[in-house]
Amino acid sequence: MDSELALAYRRATDALTYVERCIITTHVNPDGDAVGSALATWHTLKALGASVTVILPSPAPVNMLWMPGATDMEVYSPSAHDALIHSVDTIIVLDLNTLKRLDTLGAAIASSAAKIINIDHHTMPDAFAHIQVVDTDAAATCDMLVPILLPHAGAAMRAVSVCLYTGIMTDTGGFRFPRTTSELHRRVATLIDGGADPVRAYEEVFNQSGIERTRMLGQALTSLKTFYDGRLCVMVITRNDLKTHRCSVDDVEGYVHHTLAIAGVRMGVMIVELDGMIKCSFRSKGDTYVRDLAASFGGGGHVYAAGARIKGVGLDQAVRDVVAAAERYLQ
Repeated sequence: MDSELALAYRRATDALTYVERCIITTHVNPDGDAVGSALATWHTLKALGASVTVILPSPAPVNMLWMPGATDMEVYSPSAHDALIHSVDTIIVLDLNTLKRLDTLGAAIASSAAKIINIDHHTMPDAFAHIQVVDTDAAATCDMLVPILLPHAGAAMRAVSVCLYTGIMTDTGGFRFPRTTSELHRRVATLIDGGADPVRAYEEVFNQSGIERTRMLGQALTSLKTFYDGRLCVMVITRNDLKTHRCSVDDVEGYVHHTLAIAGVRMGVMIVELDGMIKCSFRSKGDTYVRDLAASFGGGGHVYAAGARIKGVGLDQAVRDVVAAAERYLQ
């Protein structure tokens, strides 16, 4: 870690002790790292005596609502929250690199006079925060928060550990992705010592599918097609598929990982047809990267995991466009 990043970590850690009234937020369609980081920070600030509210730009997935404090999170409404946003002294923005990922909540935050603290592990961040900690080598935002929050957690240590562990577990695909290092496991061991239960976390997050979601997975697997001598695998889910199996886009989160389970595949894409847009999830491994591919469709993310939303074209055309664009990244 270079000296500038180390200084940013220290500034964020120290800044927590001065927070009196605060809101915490994270990106639209929050995943485990987003929810875990928001709740862990909420518990820590409450332990420090601050008045704090978690405001999400969209609801959290059902399989994240078991975490302690999840029922206290609120979903943004201008009438309910704009006055609060403009009255707090601090706004903590987690697991995102641009206020655009907050949807309409981003504009309200941008107009607030509060100090903004941004903690994130994505590349190419916008400069929107007074304190910005961006560690692209971190496995997850929850990974970054271990040294920032634990010194202040106090009586909230168990709740903080549970939330941080869950965020790290989900963002590493169950400790399978490339940034799963020995150092990460040592930090995770600290969280287990602090009260995180790996068995329960895995059970709550990954083993609570209903029968319709399981059948939806079967349908999605039948759609798999490979291209470019088996190096690219594409999964397609239509609006009718979702309707037939009574599933939402949240229910198919994570299905994209199945595209990389086929021998020889270097890049996997899940393409989901929604009302008015096409959602694309990109995954890769080895020396194949997907961040720039996602960026070419107006999205972004990490080198091995990224996403984009395509508007103005139908599903079939979107599939053709993605398959064609992927070729250059498979060379």
